[in-house]
Amino acid sequence: MRDVGRGVWWLLIVVLLVHGVYAGLEVVTGADLWWQLATGRYMVQHHGIPTRDLFSYTFAGAPWFNEEWLTQVLFYGLYALGGGTLLALFKIALVMGLITGAALIGWRRSGSLVFAAGAAMAAAFVCRPYLDIRPQLFEFVGTLVVIGVIDAYRRGARPAVLAVLPVTMAVWVNLHASYIFGLGVVGLLTGCEIAKAWLHVPDTPMPMRRALGLGVALLATILACFVHPQPLKALAFPFVILDPVQSPWRTEIVEWLPTKLFSEEQFNPAFFGYFFTAQILVALAAVLVAPRRCDLSDTALVAVTVALALAARRFVPLFALVSVPFAARNLALLWDRLVTTSTAAPVRVRVGSTVVALLALGALGNVLLRSVPDAQAITARGLFPEMIRADFFPHDAVEFLRLNPMPGNLFHLYVWGGYLEWELPERKVFIDGRAQTVYPGTFWTEHSQAEYGYPGWNDVLDRHEVALVLWPTGFAGGRHAVMRDELRRSPHWVCIYDDGHSGVFAHVERGREWIERFEAFSLAYPDVAKAQLFLVTAAFRASAFDRARLGLQAALRRYPETAAVAQQAEERLGNEARNTGAPGSLFGLAFYRDVAGDAPAAAEAYRLALEHGLVDPQATYAREAIARLNQNGEARDPK
Repeated sequence: MRDVGRGVWWLLIVVLLVHGVYAGLEVVTGADLWWQLATGRYMVQHHGIPTRDLFSYTFAGAPWFNEEWLTQVLFYGLYALGGGTLLALFKIALVMGLITGAALIGWRRSGSLVFAAGAAMAAAFVCRPYLDIRPQLFEFVGTLVVIGVIDAYRRGARPAVLAVLPVTMAVWVNLHASYIFGLGVVGLLTGCEIAKAWLHVPDTPMPMRRALGLGVALLATILACFVHPQPLKALAFPFVILDPVQSPWRTEIVEWLPTKLFSEEQFNPAFFGYFFTAQILVALAAVLVAPRRCDLSDTALVAVTVALALAARRFVPLFALVSVPFAARNLALLWDRLVTTSTAAPVRVRVGSTVVALLALGALGNVLLRSVPDAQAITARGLFPEMIRADFFPHDAVEFLRLNPMPGNLFHLYVWGGYLEWELPERKVFIDGRAQTVYPGTFWTEHSQAEYGYPGWNDVLDRHEVALVLWPTGFAGGRHAVMRDELRRSPHWVCIYDDGHSGVFAHVERGREWIERFEAFSLAYPDVAKAQLFLVTAAFRASAFDRARLGLQAALRRYPETAAVAQQAEERLGNEARNTGAPGSLFGLAFYRDVAGDAPAAAEAYRLALEHGLVDPQATYAREAIARLNQNGEARDPK
C-alpha cells in the first residue's frame, strides 16, 4: 500500500479534506461560546483582561481567573469581522487542518499516505461529535504541532526546529488550560528519547546528543508557560479542574463522564469502541511481528491519551488524533512483514492504485451521503445558527426582557447564562459556564437544586432574591420539565411570557411590578406569533375579551401560521360543545367564530351559551357581542 499512483495520492488528499469538512459541520450546542464572545467584546472595548466578575449578580466583583483570554479575543474579532458565518468557517478550516495534520504526521512516520489517510478518516468520525466552537480546539492544534515538531527532529531536522515548541507553548498557555497537557507531551517524549538513547534501544532515532537537545527545548518550553498575565494561576488551574471538591460540576457535565465503549450516547459515539479496539489489535499485531520496531515514545503517548479518553469523554478526540500516526506506522509495519512484495513493481502499483482508488471513492460517497442532512439544515437555517443549535437558546424571551428593562434578579438554566451575557449585557446573570473560575462548587450544587426542581428549589430562589425565572417551556420532558411544572403550579410565581419555547415567570412579591404591568397589559412583547398568541390567551383568561379578540384578529392578519392554531382551537371547542353542551365550550366556540368574522354562527353560539347557563363575566360579554354583531347588521336580533 506504499506504491500507488500520483493520481491516487491526490484523490486521497481530496477525500481526506472532505472528511475534515464533514467533521467540522457537526452540530454541537454552543453554550460556552456566548460567554467567551461576551468576554472578548469586553476586552476589546476596555483594552484589558478582567480579573473580577463582570457578568453575575450572585458573585459580582468576585476574583475571576480567565485562562482563555486570547481565544476569546480571537473569537470576538472573527465575529465582529464577519459575523457567525466567519466564526463557523474558521472552525471548519481548523478541523480540516486537524484531520489533515494528523494524516501528514502519520504519512511521514509510516511512509504510507494510504494508511495515514485511512486512519485519519476514521478519526474524523470519532472526533465529529466533540468539535464545537470553543477553546478546546486549540488543545488538538497544540498537541499535533508538538508531536509534529518532535517527529521532525527525530527524523533528522535541524535543532532550530525545536524553537517552535516554546513559541507554541507561549501562545497555547493563553488560549486554553490544556497547555499543561502539551507540556506533558514534550516532557514524556523527551524522557522517552533520552531513555532510548541511554539504554541503546533498537531502532533509536537519535543519538544521546540530539536527545539532550530535546531536554534543552523542554526547559525553554517550561519557561514559555510563564508568558501569561497570571502565570502561577495558569499553572495551577488545570489541577483545580481535576479536584472533585472544587469542581463538583464534573459529575453533572456529560463530557466529563467516563466513556462507554460501543454505546451511542451524547459525546460518546459508538464508533469510538470499534476505533479503539482496532487500534489495540493493530498495535498488538505489530508488536508480535516486529517487536524490535515498537517505538517507546509513540506507544507511551498513545497509552496516556487512551487513559484520558476512557476516564472522560472530552478526551476521546485527543486520543483519536494522536493515534492516527501510531496506527499508520503499525499498519505499515504489518504490511511490510506480512504482505508479499514478490509481484513486479508496475503490476503492484496498478493493482494497488485501483484498489485504493475504489476504496477512496467509496469513502467519498459515504461521507457525501452523510452530509446531505447537514446541507439541508444549513440551507434552511444558516451555517452558524445550525452549527451551534441557535434554536436551543431563548432568543424571543430575551427580546421580551430587553423590551422591558425593569429591575429584578433573574434565574435561568446554567447553559443559558453565557447567551444572556452576550445578548442582554445590561442584565446580570445568576450563573454561567465559567464554573470554577468564578463560582465555588457549593454554589454549583445550590444552582443545580433549583435547576432540576429538587425539594427546596424555592428556598434557593428566595435566598438570592430572584424576581424572574427564564425557563424552557417547550420541552416535553427531561429534568428541566420538573422545574417548569413546579413554577406553573406554585402560587408564588406567575407566567408573564411564553412563546412555546421559553417562558418568563415573575415572583408575586419580588416581581410585583412585572405582574402589575402584565395584568394592565402594559408590557411590551416581541413581534413573533407565539408571543402575541400568549398575550391573546392572557387577555382571554383575564376576561378582557375584546382585547383578546382584536389581538387574535391582528395576529391572524400578520402571522398566517396562526390560522391553523385558531382553526384547531375552534374545532376542539366545537367537539366539546356538541358532546357536552358546556356553556364555557360554547362561549369559546362563539369567540373563535367571532374572530373569524362568521357573525351569524358566532351570535348563535353566544346565544346557546347563555341559554345553557353561562355566567359572568362571559355572560355579560356574550350579550354585548350579540348587540355588537346586530348593530353592525351582521346577525339577527335575539329572542
